[in-house]
Amino acid sequence: EESLEEESVVGFGKLQWEVHKFGGTSVQNAECFENVANIIEEQINISSQNCAEPCDKNLAVVVSAMGGKPKTTDLLLSCVKAAANRDYVELENLLNFITEKHFTCLVSLFSSEAERNRLKKIIKGDLNDIRDILKTVSLMKWQASRISELVSSYGEIWSAQILTSLLKQRANERVSNS
Repeated sequence: EESLEEESVVGFGKLQWEVHKFGGTSVQNAECFENVANIIEEQINISSQNCAEPCDKNLAVVVSAMGGKPKTTDLLLSCVKAAANRDYVELENLLNFITEKHFTCLVSLFSSEAERNRLKKIIKGDLNDIRDILKTVSLMKWQASRISELVSSYGEIWSAQILTSLLKQRANERVSNS
């Protein structure tokens, strides 16, 4: 009879889970995303010669928003503050900076224009949603913590989407080259 403790570490296929958390500094630019992808592929035993060797563990990956100076999360929180203060010039400057930061990374990472454009479309759509949310903040002159949490969470979502697409691109390249 298995104990509860043993059951809590067993995952799919009776394999243990290994969790990796990559903070903002680890995903602050294209080069850093490539390094994270290398680490993940190393952890699941992927090499350029071996595309599909079975993995002996379940791997979960958590990524923060893009770091660097300034950090994406700080920029997003500053957007909420600018909206509450009705500083529309600052708000647009911040949103444009966030856009440029992410689009620069996409151009460096993705050889496929279609994939770059797909990710750009997602980020642009999310930024439009953020603008809509911030209109309410501006009208009410109210910087609620739940709104700040919602707006700042987009950075992690974008990083996860970028990393996922990068890993898929690299896998496709390995298959093409084999």
